[in-house]
Amino acid sequence: MTYGLLWVIVAVIALVIEIISMGLTTIWFTGGGIVSAIIAYMGGPLWLQIIAFIIVSTMLLLFMRPIAKKYLNIGNAKTNTDSLIGRTEKVIKTIDNNNGYGLIKLGDVEWRAVSSDGSVIPEGSLVKIEKIEGTKLYVRREVEL
Repeated sequence: MTYGLLWVIVAVIALVIEIISMGLTTIWFTGGGIVSAIIAYMGGPLWLQIIAFIIVSTMLLLFMRPIAKKYLNIGNAKTNTDSLIGRTEKVIKTIDNNNGYGLIKLGDVEWRAVSSDGSVIPEGSLVKIEKIEGTKLYVRREVEL
């Protein structure tokens, strides 16, 4: 077996692992393996192949991974509730964090609501949903014109 074939096998194994895991962890070694295979087929010495593999893989990992994560959104699974953030809704039961009550109705579902800034928000007021934790909506009173 030649070193070129060995580097191709390393690249393929790294690619297969990446396809299975989809974690942007081993794809960079595929690039390093390909560069090392090219060097091997051009007659480069083993030490140069190993150095090239390490340098190319490291550079790809350090510089390309952040860019790929940004554009591919790896690890950021959005849910249906994410679409609720930013919506403006009407309070159907006064929101009072100290007494532990407050409701907002979204469609046919009543959600427990708390004030983000701790203020009491009276029934009928318009509020903007800022975040969701479990079954609780954190809201801020909208300025009514």
